[in-house]
Amino acid sequence: MKRQALLVLLFVFCAATAADAKLVACVGDSITYGSGISDRLRDGYPAQLERMLKEFDPAWEVRNFGVSGATLLSKGDRPYIRESAYQSALASDPDIVIIKLGTNDSKPQNWAYASEYVSDYTAMIEAFRALPSGPVVWICKPVPAFYLNFSIRPEVIRDEILPMIDAISAQTGAPVIDLYTALQDYGDLFPDGIHPNAEGAGLMAETILPYLTGIRRAPDFNHDGVVNLLDFACLARHWLASEPSLDIAPAPDGDALIGYLDLLGLGMYWLKYPNLTAHWPLDETDGAIAADVLGRFDGTLHGEPQWQPAGGAIGGALDLDGIDDYVSAQTIVRPTDGPFTVFVWVKEGRPGQVILSQADDSGAGVTWIGTDAQSGAVVTRLTDGGRITVALASDQVVTDGQWHRIRFVWTGVRRYLYVDGRLVAADTHDLGSLRPSNAGFLLGAGDGLAPETFWSGLVDDVRFYDRAIQP
Repeated sequence: MKRQALLVLLFVFCAATAADAKLVACVGDSITYGSGISDRLRDGYPAQLERMLKEFDPAWEVRNFGVSGATLLSKGDRPYIRESAYQSALASDPDIVIIKLGTNDSKPQNWAYASEYVSDYTAMIEAFRALPSGPVVWICKPVPAFYLNFSIRPEVIRDEILPMIDAISAQTGAPVIDLYTALQDYGDLFPDGIHPNAEGAGLMAETILPYLTGIRRAPDFNHDGVVNLLDFACLARHWLASEPSLDIAPAPDGDALIGYLDLLGLGMYWLKYPNLTAHWPLDETDGAIAADVLGRFDGTLHGEPQWQPAGGAIGGALDLDGIDDYVSAQTIVRPTDGPFTVFVWVKEGRPGQVILSQADDSGAGVTWIGTDAQSGAVVTRLTDGGRITVALASDQVVTDGQWHRIRFVWTGVRRYLYVDGRLVAADTHDLGSLRPSNAGFLLGAGDGLAPETFWSGLVDDVRFYDRAIQP
């Protein structure tokens, strides 16, 4: 009992002393800038890193100071130190600097000055360290070049630049983030062999994240999408024991022991939702907006849905009439961006009605979560568009007048449907990428707002995650 009391007190302290938010300056070339990514402001690695950091504290800020074609070498064909972005990065007075330069230096005309690479890199590190904010400067091993393109030479990066990064770290004490090793098995995420797509940029952000937070991964140990007392209980049960699945700190490799650092990491995520993209608690009492707690994807009410402040599965809920009530929102998750998870609580409804849908690129609606027209069992019709790929249907009825929590998971290769924490349907073979769409979402309505698709019942606590959360 004494040990349990001590752990509770320690946990409360850890939760109250999570790391202060910081300004991160991302210095780099076109890979940092986000070249080749259709929506680089949303999907470049700095933007994705910011979203991940905001799970710790909404005050985190990440700024992108990338310049396409930039070199670290001051005698290169486009020296970063000659660019306005460099001056802007210095003027931002950051708390953390991430330097990812070297890819363009491998070009023949630039690598002619290879002997100056270490001294030029050291000078840049010291210039940032001299700022009033005294930032921590991280240096990155460049991502791999998977084949010769744009005169960028893979062998120069691998055989010459990577060892120099280690030497620079040893000389300056600047810690290293190894993006090369983290991405070397993901050539399929580099369409031109040099620049990552949105998913590849996400892997870059995921690699960098633990170095900045000191935590290897989010402590959602029971995979319910939120960090709470259930996760704390997991640590408490294994206190001072060796349990690799719970060893979240220190980053990046852990210490093979469940102890105070792991508890501190849990405290940083306390009552947070790791990798949450949007969350509508639907606890409002009036108004025409379903607020996203992250402030990014508020929903707009249509028709006259009724707020039920005390009638939800968790707090309040929204009552849709099955005639013309629904909620619309902009694009929250794109099916082709990689794994995702959607949670939603529902009650009542009728067979054939739709809980969540999105338009596809042809303009037709796609049911992400709906009910079978005959049985009322939960179903998804989001497919990869293949000739033999069919809707994923279950036998679990959700139109029986009881509250049910539906979870739809895409792992990147297979779809899974859960109801009340129980797996009710899953693909039996791997699929290709899901059907592409950049369109918005409808909660409580389906294809073209067809009358038979409007949901007649309650909806509550809708969450979107950019990771696969499987219990």
